[in-house]
Amino acid sequence: MTKEICNIKELSLYLQTSIPEIRKLVREKKIPHFRVGNRIKFDINEINKWVEKLQEETSKNSLFT
Repeated sequence: MTKEICNIKELSLYLQTSIPEIRKLVREKKIPHFRVGNRIKFDINEINKWVEKLQEETSKNSLFT
């Protein structure tokens, strides 16, 4: 199994969100990430799991509103 690792710019394109928004999520420890030196890196497999979890939470919350 090979890990697919990306940087913040690549993740920004993948998630279709801004780099500042991703940096905010990193600061708040809300998105899975790791550091190589001072560089922030993301494992796409972990990001996909995180997105699925967010989708589940969103759908659960929409049932109660």
